[in-house]
Amino acid sequence: MRRLIRTSFIAVLCLLGATAQAATRQITGQTPSGAWYRIDVPDGWKAGDAVVFYQHGFEFSTPSGPPSLGPLKDIALAEGYAIAEGYAIAASSFRQRGWALFTALDDNRELLDVFTQSFGAPGEMVPFGGSMGGLVALKLAEAEGFPPVRGALAMCPAAAGARLWDSGIDLRLAYAVVCKDAGDLTRGEEPLWWAFNLDMIPDNLGDLSDLPGLVDNADVLNALAQVNRCTGVNLPTYLRNDAMKRRLAELMAFTHITDEKFFLTNVGYSTFVLADLVRAPDKLAGLNPFTTAGVDYGSDPAIAAGIDRFAADPVAAHALHASSDFNGRIGSAKILSMHTSRDQLVIPGNEDFIRAVVPADQLTTAIVDEDAPTHCGFNEAEGLAGWEALRAWKDGAPQPSVANLQTACQAVVAQGIADGPCRFDPDAQIVPFADIVRPRPPLMQRPSGHSSHAHPAPRMRPDAAVIGARRAE
Repeated sequence: MRRLIRTSFIAVLCLLGATAQAATRQITGQTPSGAWYRIDVPDGWKAGDAVVFYQHGFEFSTPSGPPSLGPLKDIALAEGYAIAEGYAIAASSFRQRGWALFTALDDNRELLDVFTQSFGAPGEMVPFGGSMGGLVALKLAEAEGFPPVRGALAMCPAAAGARLWDSGIDLRLAYAVVCKDAGDLTRGEEPLWWAFNLDMIPDNLGDLSDLPGLVDNADVLNALAQVNRCTGVNLPTYLRNDAMKRRLAELMAFTHITDEKFFLTNVGYSTFVLADLVRAPDKLAGLNPFTTAGVDYGSDPAIAAGIDRFAADPVAAHALHASSDFNGRIGSAKILSMHTSRDQLVIPGNEDFIRAVVPADQLTTAIVDEDAPTHCGFNEAEGLAGWEALRAWKDGAPQPSVANLQTACQAVVAQGIADGPCRFDPDAQIVPFADIVRPRPPLMQRPSGHSSHAHPAPRMRPDAAVIGARRAE
């Protein structure tokens, strides 16, 4: 494996001088649904060749222009490597802001239509993405109506799908218990009091990595003020009183978060983003997909005694699972999934959901050992090593191990191709997802009587007929 990757890198370097300036054909625009797209195709590409479909991560702003083609554009694709390797690159902005899983596959189908009409039908598609985009990449590997997928690269994928949002509702409800007398957040319309109303959610939250920087919005400023009143999280330590420190420590322990910046980011997701998920008319349209009844919150007796208990609307729960869950029906495709070890937004335990459904000989999971928590904080050498390993494996090379990735990464750094350091850890252990996000009771059956494990239709949409019918009952 190491020889294969090193040979590939050397060949690329030899071609780089001749190809770095080679022409590409780039088109941008909007699909019929309104999603923006960007496509970059090298001059030598022809119908039947391969295309990389890049899937961007979570973005809480309505798309207003063509999307980026992602980190591989700079690392391995557009600056010489893609031309040398022969790949075209395409990306959709998605038509939805936030959790875009309800339409992401259809957005990619429209992107494929544009690509085919403009350049001819590709013979192979390589999905690649990070965070939410990593989940979309996984779902593209099993989706119908696309070119064959022989390999997919997922970086810090949100592979838990619908289960990922159980951590959001738990934090929102725990906050209400811990901060009920100091720092209560504004409540939304009943019965979903824990979800802000839509008119309280600004359209410029971005990726929520810098929530304090969004104080020009009154609703964000009010929420931050209340969180500070309860926990003092944005205050210097010496300005926090004992009650603030106690409440912050209790909430961080309950959520297994050790980094204060990640705590604040998770608060943003559990309030603004979770509210958009359940209230937006093109998502769950005001129905509750979450269950807290019967959940064991015993790690914190005070929270367990005070937390609000309710059951999910089965239509909403199944709609969220149908749009968001990865089922592993990937045929013979190969999956390479990478995670940073201390991610406290999309925790490494998300890898459990891939391991549960993909055979071991079709999946390599790699953990990068980091000193401080990041979300998807891979460096260029690690990203390039992952891409080249996946590319070689899908084309017939032996399955890469984590040790192979570390060796390949070190070769990249030694040859001056990309910056390190290389931190792949062959001995890394992942804390199980259910040890951090509390297990839920089994899903109720669908109203139609189908099993909760029945496969959803590929284009299931929860917003129009299904949700509308439920609301009319």
